[in-house]
Amino acid sequence: MPVVIVRCDGGAALGMGHVSRCRALAEALRDEQGGDVVFAMRDPQSAGVGAVRDGGFAVTPIADPVDADYGASLSRLAAVRAARVIVVDVRDALSRASLDAIRASGVRVVTIDDGSDRRLASDLAFYPPVPQIAELDWPGFGGRWFSGWEWVLMRREFAAAASSRPDVPAIDILVTMGGSDPAEMTELTLEALNLLPTPLAVQVVIGPAFSRQHALADIVARSKHAVRVTQGAAAMAPLMRGSRIAVASFGVSAYELAACGVPAIHLCLTDDHARSASAFVDAGIAISLGVVSQVRPGQISAAVGGLLTDPRRGDDMAARARALVDGRGASRIAALVAADLA
Repeated sequence: MPVVIVRCDGGAALGMGHVSRCRALAEALRDEQGGDVVFAMRDPQSAGVGAVRDGGFAVTPIADPVDADYGASLSRLAAVRAARVIVVDVRDALSRASLDAIRASGVRVVTIDDGSDRRLASDLAFYPPVPQIAELDWPGFGGRWFSGWEWVLMRREFAAAASSRPDVPAIDILVTMGGSDPAEMTELTLEALNLLPTPLAVQVVIGPAFSRQHALADIVARSKHAVRVTQGAAAMAPLMRGSRIAVASFGVSAYELAACGVPAIHLCLTDDHARSASAFVDAGIAISLGVVSQVRPGQISAAVGGLLTDPRRGDDMAARARALVDGRGASRIAALVAADLA
């Protein structure tokens, strides 16, 4: 398989979700399909660039999205690298016209979870099974689009989750709020857990772009629970599989928890995230408390307490989740991209 360029960013302001799922796809393209994958990213000092390089991938700087040369710089990179595919997972000013020009040069375009008109310039477009997808129209679209639990991108460590979850989890509550947690959901959740009557084993995972360690340490010191904090856990799947319940920000982690069969309570950063989280509620695999700015500590503690005292409900949620999400979305997409080039 020839050169593939992946365009994404991640860091304290943007979070790490785009980088996480793009790295998962890049690993499948490289390791399963023999592709030569190069990332096009801005801000070389960001946590996102660090995570990509940790995965063994080359990173080439790209013009800032506010720069008039942004789209052209991406096109030049594709030409210099003789790329045959470009994967785009951004929420910035990259225009449809820029992707049309890249596609016209013979490069196949793949978009990930893109609701903008950029999707109309793609050959392949992939989406999770969220309600917003039904509202998209596709005038003049000449490619193919796919939506469903089977197309969700996550790292390969989650693919074996169904067979390796322990009978007696060592962690009562897992708290994981993404790569940077700009809304301070971690602190809110720890304060909420102090409202529960019984001390619990709590595992907190903060992402590589989290920057409030001192404030977090103070909250942990005041907690009634046995709280362990890990930053940038190299292997999240074992922690998830070893947890009875999770409180998580909605995003990539929501799908990973489902693959691991962990009953989850979602906090959402935006209204759009809350709408997406409704797919999990409708499927009976998670609880959503909505947009975090409207959530009070008592709502979190009540949701957690409800699951702790009703293990049968949690078991039902876990079984449904494992049946829906098998963690092999990256392999499926990589195979389809390779087939599209054949």
